[in-house]
Amino acid sequence: MQNAKPLNRNYFSKYIVIGTFSILLYGCNSNYIKIITEDDYDKKENVESSESNSQINIDELLLEKESIVLTNSNTIKKIAVLLPMTGKYSKIGKSIYNGIEIELNIIPDERKPKIIIYDTGDDDLNLKNIYSQMLINNIDFVIGPLQKSLINKITRYGQDSLPILSLNYSDKISEKLNSVYQFGLLPEDEAICIAEKAIIDGNSNASLLFPDNKWGKRIANSFSFRFEELGGTIIDVIAYEEDNKKINNSIKSLLKIEKSIERKNKIQNILNIKLQYRPYIINNLDMVFSVGTAKEMRAIKPQFNFNYAEDLPFYSTSHIYNGVNNKEINEDLNDIKFCDIPWLYNNNNLVEKNIFLESSEKKDLLRFVALGMDSIKIIRNINDLKLFKNKYLSGSSGYLQLDEFNKIRRDLIIIKFKNGIAKKVSF
Repeated sequence: MQNAKPLNRNYFSKYIVIGTFSILLYGCNSNYIKIITEDDYDKKENVESSESNSQINIDELLLEKESIVLTNSNTIKKIAVLLPMTGKYSKIGKSIYNGIEIELNIIPDERKPKIIIYDTGDDDLNLKNIYSQMLINNIDFVIGPLQKSLINKITRYGQDSLPILSLNYSDKISEKLNSVYQFGLLPEDEAICIAEKAIIDGNSNASLLFPDNKWGKRIANSFSFRFEELGGTIIDVIAYEEDNKKINNSIKSLLKIEKSIERKNKIQNILNIKLQYRPYIINNLDMVFSVGTAKEMRAIKPQFNFNYAEDLPFYSTSHIYNGVNNKEINEDLNDIKFCDIPWLYNNNNLVEKNIFLESSEKKDLLRFVALGMDSIKIIRNINDLKLFKNKYLSGSSGYLQLDEFNKIRRDLIIIKFKNGIAKKVSF
């Protein structure tokens, strides 16, 4: 079955810790990750033991959902956009706004809403004053803010009066607010997606390799939770440091190569002859899930190949790919599977995509463009998303559903590198 439709994940929201989510900041530029607040990573998972011990029937993952027919039933005349158009997050803010403009351009002029932009890039921003201005201007819907701290503030000002689609997930909202909807690009979405794919591929024993930082641990934890929930077992967990020699040692440790070498040396000493030798990979290891940037993964995957584990199923996240086809550079990523947004791999908006891909400053920001496009699609179809909870909205950033907490969840597609090219494969 081709992954043209999302999978049925009825139990998704019950098991994932909602309080720790925040926006996924893509690309190789580490500055984009700094928008995530430190307290995101300090939250504990709070799951009832009866739920955490339950097993989910894998057949449920293979059921297709029905799509929502786009009615654009929510009449919107004025939209307030709260984005950082200046300051350290301005590239992200402008990319999201580019996506908003792309989606607006397909709306007939007589139905096209008016956009009022409020720049949230200033550290001394008076958000309460902005909220008052939006009420005076008769805003129908708010898109943004992006920064988590501002989301926490704006939800306190308005509660249920002004509809808001935030572009991040707040850890301070403890209850459902009827007019506040949360949407963003979560690394957890990818980790959960690829854990499901790994199980569907027939893997049951996984080893994890991830950078020794809060971001790496966060993604690894999400993968582990979903993988084990589906009946898999994590047999080894290794946090690596950003040093090629240390990474190689970590990989050897994960594959138990040294034990194989010791065994070979003992046999050679006993027989007093030199043996033709290929290290033995532990037979209970089915797969590897490795987290890192494109640069890190171009160092990691060849080390697995060098250490005779080239046939070991290998999974990662979309952080390894910015959407630019470069066969020579990406050759080292061959056979890696990961989850990603549909828009990077379809033929929609090719002109706009190519503008970003040809810019050295913008090519890492395509996923934020998709986020902006979907923000318009979501608010224009929010009534249907609320009404048809078991259906999905086909978006640029994924197949979108509104859960019982008013949070937009994304199903993604599966991508695999082959001959240096990232291509969509069946789920």
